[in-house]
Amino acid sequence: MTNKPEGMRMKRLFILILTLLTALMMASCKKAEEPAEPEADTDSGYRRTTLYYATEDGFIVPVMKSIPWEEGIGRAALSYLVSGIDNDKSAAMMGLKTVIPEGTECTLRIGEGGSARVDLSGIGRQTKEQEQAIVVAIVNTLTEFPSINNVSITIDGKEKKTLFNGTDISKPMESFALNIEDGEVPVSGEAHAFTLYFPNSAASLNIPVTRYTDTAPSFSGAVQEEIAGPKDEGLINCFPAGTELISAYIKDGIACVDLTKDFEKVADTEGMLDAARDCLYLCANQFDQVYGVDITVEGKEYSMHTSAVSVPVYVNEWR
Repeated sequence: MTNKPEGMRMKRLFILILTLLTALMMASCKKAEEPAEPEADTDSGYRRTTLYYATEDGFIVPVMKSIPWEEGIGRAALSYLVSGIDNDKSAAMMGLKTVIPEGTECTLRIGEGGSARVDLSGIGRQTKEQEQAIVVAIVNTLTEFPSINNVSITIDGKEKKTLFNGTDISKPMESFALNIEDGEVPVSGEAHAFTLYFPNSAASLNIPVTRYTDTAPSFSGAVQEEIAGPKDEGLINCFPAGTELISAYIKDGIACVDLTKDFEKVADTEGMLDAARDCLYLCANQFDQVYGVDITVEGKEYSMHTSAVSVPVYVNEWR
């Protein structure tokens, strides 16, 4: 039989162990609730980061760039968007332009719930188009980070309803649809958004375009819109005139697209088959995770079969 002092010691020991276990469980839960760390290549000290730039034609495009890992990686990402000798030269080699004016200082704070606040100091007066590019590039670059859900923008430490030329910054903003055709979002409840991809005029970049149609979003519908081609003359249609869609579906991670015989004329232009394949792959990934593209012509394997060819991991990659 245990005596009373020994029983008290056992009781205190049990309470101590229980307290430690509870603390460990709470720490584990807290860790699980913390935002996921950004994608990083810890071996090289670089992080693969999607940055948003402007093209000479005024499109906003995402580009994956490996940037040195550092504390405050979000602010570091924004620094690449600020105009300056090195940034401008580097962007120009890709056919891109930085969007934040030279001399602008960007301060970033991330609060609870994934709400980020960016203060732009010394930004100066810009055109309406430049303002819109700045806002979209900042918001979309930051919301690529898993710990950021929305972004507020202040100017010189003060909250503003609009920028100088009327661009709305009155409330927190989530990721924007890119390069909306016809320049505005339809108010009709029947309109559905497709993200389409077309090469730029130099065929060096994939340009995401948002198109609103009355068709409910589907991979087949997106391919139909791809074949119809871009409305902007500065973009390329990868599908030869006369090409029609027979079927399009995703099965076992492969985007399967069957086209009419006119598609075979794609071989007449060097690189166009690869461009068509990449655009189909990028389109398919908005509906399901896809690992390859299989193009057939009237049910028969196309002579330049594409399912075994590597497909792009990112819309655009820094070169």
